[in-house]
Amino acid sequence: MITKGVSDIRGIRSINTRPGPITESSGHLKLYQLAAERDNLMKKLEWVKRQADQTKRRLSEIAHGMHMMKRVVEERTKNQPVPNPNSKFRNMSIKY
Repeated sequence: MITKGVSDIRGIRSINTRPGPITESSGHLKLYQLAAERDNLMKKLEWVKRQADQTKRRLSEIAHGMHMMKRVVEERTKNQPVPNPNSKFRNMSIKY
């Protein structure tokens, strides 16, 4: 009778067949990885939405501040007398 060695038993794996529980656990692993990736992307999406809301709020504050400063500048210019730009030349005397 011919006895089989350990190397012959290991050769069975070359058929590329996998037993059921390993294939099933591989499927569960893939599902877990996809679920983890989905959760990570959902967290990133929520972060991006919060950043967009903060940005819009800040832009609104800046627009309001610019509008208020424009009013202040317009009021200051209305209250100040307008200087005559030609007055300098009238007072200058030409010396020879």
